[in-house]
Amino acid sequence: MYIAGQIVGVLVTITVIVIQQLKSRKQILWASVFVNVLGALNVLLLDGKLGSGVTVNFVAIAQILVALWHEKKNTKEGLIEKIIFLALYVGVGVVSYTDPLDILAILAAVFYMVAMLQKKEQNIRLCLLANMTSWTIYHGILGSTGIFAQIAGIVSALIALYRYRKKGESE
Repeated sequence: MYIAGQIVGVLVTITVIVIQQLKSRKQILWASVFVNVLGALNVLLLDGKLGSGVTVNFVAIAQILVALWHEKKNTKEGLIEKIIFLALYVGVGVVSYTDPLDILAILAAVFYMVAMLQKKEQNIRLCLLANMTSWTIYHGILGSTGIFAQIAGIVSALIALYRYRKKGESE
């Protein structure tokens, strides 16, 4: 299980790097579904329990699918949906809480929720920086190769923030 978990962690790393470099919100959202499935599997294989680190990934998948539905319908998430997802992230995190480490997963989930509500790709990347910082600490304590995904994601996000900046902002 441990080796399989570490291999999945490497796949998460590759996917996180790619996500940050995608240009459109829709591409970022679809790739985020995939990385959340891998992230849940990574933590489950390494930790062996269905704690907050796994369950918040499933809430993230649900939120992304709702965001993609709104994108297809050209509508915005309503306040009720935002409240429901915030309650789900925190509630699922608390209910599946098994360890103080789970607080980092819940915090990361809230940052993730805010990121997925953003319409501009650069704002998504900024919110994901906070998310990845929390996950970096989480995976570091867990001893997962997922830490490399988060560090690589942070570097990739910084590169993408620079690469896709509006002309004239920093020149």
